[in-house]
Amino acid sequence: MRDIAIIGGGASGLVAAITAARLGSNVTIFERQNRIGKKILVTGNGRCNMTNLNIKPEYFHTSSQKGCFAPLAKKDVETVLAFFNELGIERLVEKTKVYPASEQASSILDVMRMEIERLGITVKVDTKVIGLKYKENKWQVETETGETEVFDRVIVSTGGMAAPALGCDHSGYNLLKKLGHSEIETFPTIVHIVSPTKYCKMMKGMRFKAEVSIFVENELKRIERGEVLFTEDGLSGPPIFLLSRVASESFKDRKACKIHFDLMPDWTKEDLVAKIYERLANGSSKSIEDLFVGWLNKRAIMAVIKEANIGSPVAPCENLDYEMIERLAECMKCIVFKVEGTRGFKFAQSTAGGICIDEIDLETMASKKAPNLYVTGEVLDVDGDCGGYNLQWAWSTGLIAGEAAATV
Repeated sequence: MRDIAIIGGGASGLVAAITAARLGSNVTIFERQNRIGKKILVTGNGRCNMTNLNIKPEYFHTSSQKGCFAPLAKKDVETVLAFFNELGIERLVEKTKVYPASEQASSILDVMRMEIERLGITVKVDTKVIGLKYKENKWQVETETGETEVFDRVIVSTGGMAAPALGCDHSGYNLLKKLGHSEIETFPTIVHIVSPTKYCKMMKGMRFKAEVSIFVENELKRIERGEVLFTEDGLSGPPIFLLSRVASESFKDRKACKIHFDLMPDWTKEDLVAKIYERLANGSSKSIEDLFVGWLNKRAIMAVIKEANIGSPVAPCENLDYEMIERLAECMKCIVFKVEGTRGFKFAQSTAGGICIDEIDLETMASKKAPNLYVTGEVLDVDGDCGGYNLQWAWSTGLIAGEAAATV
């Protein structure tokens, strides 16, 4: 029977622990927080978007030229769903996103905790690992209290930098760097984008379905559609989260970045000009501002008029000439928001960057730098888009590492 230490009781660590224990290993989980799985509880706004049926390489990001898809292909979505179904989780599918049928993230953690207890896995909470030493074909695991335990295999599943209040910090990277691994610079992703543009504060609290495009040094990088939330210091909402990796990386690299905000993505500029003329014909006595009431959100109306620079919003519509109408249409199709990076790791859902995956055997998640050492989850230089992709990476790598540590 092998003795296996799991450093970190998050998503990938818990799956690795269960997998290894089922294969006959004696498993101990070391968790620095006062309970395991805290971050799981907040995923998917408490519903746990546990995976996505549309797992493709383009939804995952890494600095490695070799890509990162091998673990996701080896332990795919159906493998993960079967694992959780065996534990008692029924699936709820919304488009391609998968949630537990209970719509409670706590269900995911509850069934894993029950299985951990059934398998007799040792769980040590409030226990921070500060050192790993390989000596005489064994791993010595040193904790902050000065205690040392010996194991045959170690799986590092310490997570990334996102959500430090839930126990995420730099400790996992430090452990692995001392063993010869290298770290790709980290930065927050799936996070609120910061913009000094005056319209953010003007439209604070407003939700608007739109198309948003992000440019770096005037080069288009990505386009997304969905509901955008305006905040006092920037932009949030699902499509913004999908653009945030580009914004965060450009800020890190000190490159100019901006977002083009299309209020009317299903309309051409010519369609909008025609519609404005139609509304003018039906209400030429109105003010310019009133002309748009019933068509646009009131605060969006003010932003469009200000951006178009056509004078007072209370001026009569009859003052509008063709050039002014064109400018209004252009601004409905594109208001530019300067980007000044993102909020920090405190507000992020995931971490970009991390331990270089070229130093990991992606067939087993084994370290190429140290024997009988495995690495999983967010601590690695892999991050997925918003929508269940990061949890799929955690589950897949945890399943592979747990299996390999117990059998290879």
